[in-house]
This record gives sequence, structure tokens and C-alpha cells, in this order.
Amino acid sequence: MGKKFTFVEKLRNILVSVFRPLYMNLFFNMSSSISVLKVGRQFAGSLAVAAFFISKNISFSFNTKSPLPYFFPRLSVSFYLLSCTLLGGCIKEETPVLRHSLGNIMSRSLSLSTDYRYQIFYNLEQDSIISRNIKTDWDIAFDASPDGSTVYLNQAKFMFASRTNKINIEDLRDTTGFFKTRLWDASNNPDSLSIGNVKNETHAFWIDRGLDEVGEPLDFIAFKVITITKDKYTFKIMRKGETVAQQFDIQRDTNYNKIYFSFNTNKAVIIEPRKTTWDLEFTQYIHTFPQPYIPYLVVGVLLNPLSTQAGVDSTLAFEKIDISNVRSFKLNQKPDAIGYDWKEYIGGLYSIQFEYNYIINTQKGSFHKMRFVDFYDSKGNKGTPTFEYQRL
Repeated sequence: MGKKFTFVEKLRNILVSVFRPLYMNLFFNMSSSISVLKVGRQFAGSLAVAAFFISKNISFSFNTKSPLPYFFPRLSVSFYLLSCTLLGGCIKEETPVLRHSLGNIMSRSLSLSTDYRYQIFYNLEQDSIISRNIKTDWDIAFDASPDGSTVYLNQAKFMFASRTNKINIEDLRDTTGFFKTRLWDASNNPDSLSIGNVKNETHAFWIDRGLDEVGEPLDFIAFKVITITKDKYTFKIMRKGETVAQQFDIQRDTNYNKIYFSFNTNKAVIIEPRKTTWDLEFTQYIHTFPQPYIPYLVVGVLLNPLSTQAGVDSTLAFEKIDISNVRSFKLNQKPDAIGYDWKEYIGGLYSIQFEYNYIINTQKGSFHKMRFVDFYDSKGNKGTPTFEYQRL
């Protein structure tokens, strides 16, 4: 016959068996980051189990006149229920949420020169200029994507083009009527291009090469695409006054958004960096105003067309914007989603629209807030956008 335990011994044994695992868990994990709520739930569960076993396993042989046998079992059951309900031993395990930390606020000034001759490609993640070129280093660009067939003009030079009624480029002699029929590329209207998609184009174009870096007009070039393959574009060009066209090939490279060609050197040139290495382009470009309908050369910021988005807000303070505000910004992939109007021209001077804040979602998937604080350098010369930004 087994040993008989007293009430006190039974109670001690139950409590030791139930609470020892909790004690050992706390002791051996003192150096690790234990969830306080998790430990609390373990404690509550232990209390509930103890109450359950006490109520089930303690036998009573007290005097029937004593109030204890009536009171204690009820207390045990009540204690068990209260432990589960109030202390959370039956609540689903919590999901830890890490606090999101902001990056440092960066401040940068990028000089385009007072005559805006430079184009700068910038990487927000690296806080660095990836490349810089003079805007007259190129004239036309070709879509480098595998199935691309679009031709672009250099907007920073204020270039125009007009489709002629000639199929043979060498039949072109003069540019009479060009001004009435000319078209232009505009970053606020990227679907309306002066040359555009040439996949099925059979006619030749006149191209007005626009202005040089000091504003002097350049010459006219006749242009026609001959063939397009998965590897290259073949095209002809001929300067105004000439009668024999020259033919060139330019190879696709899908590491880039566009491949560029210069009429100065009649060669392909690398202008834009590899498409995965930059986020923003600081440059002159054409903006079309609707009333009156005219093209205008502005200075601003264009997005990398590769999965880069931006949006603007003027209701929130820059300091208050965090990752939770991203949804309130209507992000889009328009080239001029940041654009030029973070400044305005009043009385011969540029002033910053300090209330404009921008959210940028890079191709890497990171979010940054950005605002402009100046357009002049320390000597008072225009053409130096200064901005602050912070990773969210």
C-alpha cells in the first residue's frame, strides 16, 4: 500500500511540478530577449494548471461542520477560470512587431551650372552621383528594351522634329514649312513624341537640333530608320544642304533604358548609367503648357522609368512624414512626377515651394521622403538644386 500524503505535501508536490519548468525557463534565458507578455502567459497558464490539479487531486477529510471543504474546491475552480480569463493563458501567441527606424537626413547640392549645361544621374540609396554629362553630348536616343522601337529627342537641347512626305531621305532638300508641322517630346506628355515609335515608319524626318549649351541654334538633320532587329537599329542621317545620306548601326544593350547617338561625332555615346544604378535625373527638359499650347524649357527632376515612382503632398510637415504616410501619397511613374514646380520664378528670382514634399519609391523598393530647400549656390548663382531626403 502506497504512502499517504498529507494535504500540505500534495499541494507542495503539485506546485513544484507545475512551476519548476517556468522557473527553469526564466533562469536559463536571462541573457536572451524574452517577451514579457510571453512569460506572463506562461505564468498564467501555470497558475491555471495548478488550480485545476488542486481541485481534482486534493481529497478532503475535514469535519463537516468546517466551512473549508465547501469553500476551498470552489475557490480552486474559480481560481482556474480566473487565471485563464484575466491573465491571458488562453490568448493566441503574440506576433512581435519591430520598430521601424528612419535613415539619416541627407542634404545635397547638385550644380547644373548657371546655364544648366549638365545632366546628373543620382542614386538615393548610395547618396551619390552615378554619372554627369554635358547636355549637348547627345542628340537622339533609342529604346534599348528587347522589343523597343521608340526614338527620343534630347529635350534639354530644345529639339524638334517633323515627319516629311518623303520616303527616300536623299530626296529632302529644304525645311520649308517645318515650323508649322514640328512636334516635340515633353516629359509631362510622354505618350506624345515627335518621332516616337518607328517600327512601321517608312517616311523620313527633319530634326531641328535645338540649342547648344549657351543658347545658340544648331543645324538641321534629316533622319530615317531603315531596319529594327532584336540586336540593333539601322538608320540614315543627312545634314541640310547635303545630298548623300550616311548609314549607321547602333547596338541594343538591355542593361540600359536607352542607347544614345551624337550627331557631332556620328557615334554611339554612353549617357545614362545602367538602368539599375540610378533613381533621379536632374536636367533641363521640355514641359508643354496647355494655355497657350507651347513647349517651354524648364529645370527639374525626372524619374528612372524602371519601376521608380513618386508623389507629392503639400499638407504634411516634412518632419511628420513617416512610412505610415506613404499611402496618402498618390505615387505614379510619370517622368516628371517630381518635375520642376518645387520652385517658382517671381520678380527675376527663383523661390522654393517649401510646402511641397515628395515620396519616392525606388526600383529597389525603398521609400524616401524629399524636399527642396534652395536653387542657388553659396555665391548666389542659380542652377544648384539643394534638397534634403531621408529613407523611411
